[in-house]
Amino acid sequence: MALPFAAATLLTQTGASDATLYVDPPSIEDPAILLGDNIVIHIMIDSVSDMKTCEFNLTFSPSVLSVLRITKLAVQGQYPDSKLDLDSDNGYIWISLVYKTALTITTDTAILEIEFYVKDYGATDLHFQSSELLDTGGAPIPHETRDGFVRIILRNIVVKQISPTYSETYVGRIIPINVTTLNDGNIPETFTVSLFYDSTLIDTMDAVDLPPTENITVTFNWDTASAPPLMTPYTIKAEASTVPYEVNTTDNTLVDGTIKLKIVGDVDGDGAVDINDLIAWDDAYESHAGDPSWNAQADINNDSVVDKADATLILDHYKETL
Repeated sequence: MALPFAAATLLTQTGASDATLYVDPPSIEDPAILLGDNIVIHIMIDSVSDMKTCEFNLTFSPSVLSVLRITKLAVQGQYPDSKLDLDSDNGYIWISLVYKTALTITTDTAILEIEFYVKDYGATDLHFQSSELLDTGGAPIPHETRDGFVRIILRNIVVKQISPTYSETYVGRIIPINVTTLNDGNIPETFTVSLFYDSTLIDTMDAVDLPPTENITVTFNWDTASAPPLMTPYTIKAEASTVPYEVNTTDNTLVDGTIKLKIVGDVDGDGAVDINDLIAWDDAYESHAGDPSWNAQADINNDSVVDKADATLILDHYKETL
């Protein structure tokens, strides 16, 4: 028994369909894409029968992209009539494509090409805010949509700060030095941080999966036993390894601070262990950190008190000079 016309129309509008309207490629996340570059996507359709009209509103982030060009593509030998409302400032493309002869498409087919200009770093969906496919009779064709996604990747590692525990100390001590680095990009990054005194490597440490816009501080322990004492302070430098397609490599290196290494017992730092150092020790005798008479340089053995043990070390190195 034949269905009444109204029932047949209802089935046409609500029946199951494999028709799909989608963005190709589904994702663009190429770190080689830079500000000022252009990217191209296609609006695709698949598995649709008797399609007379395709209409949709595609939205995007106007802070990341703007539209340069929209090109209708020939499908089965025909170009559609079209109406377009484009607003790059507000981030949308509304378009209506009407074909003279209804289309039956059984394989993935491009119907539109859109070229975007890359304005800034960041991420945006290419989202079908609304869509409608109509058949020859003007009835809706059930379909699904698949959005696209674009991420313009910013990769940049910055060495922000070097913080030595001491600006001067005795050779042979272990000096903790904090190095702070920033992931100034928009994806997690793994990189290495290396610390130097002058041009000599102290150590290298890893930063693993540092999230975007976050800092990490790593502590290096410089064992100064192998570094000769000098009158001229050593310069401290930190370097972060570059990541692929990094936008600025000049801020991967930071020279920040100096550390003077002295002969053990050279309290006044003049390059010689002599009576003046014993006088400086005597002035600070029996003081603790925080006391008015405290002199950290007179605490030779670094036990937070100036006592006879420190005088013994001065005498052990008495008359040594640089």
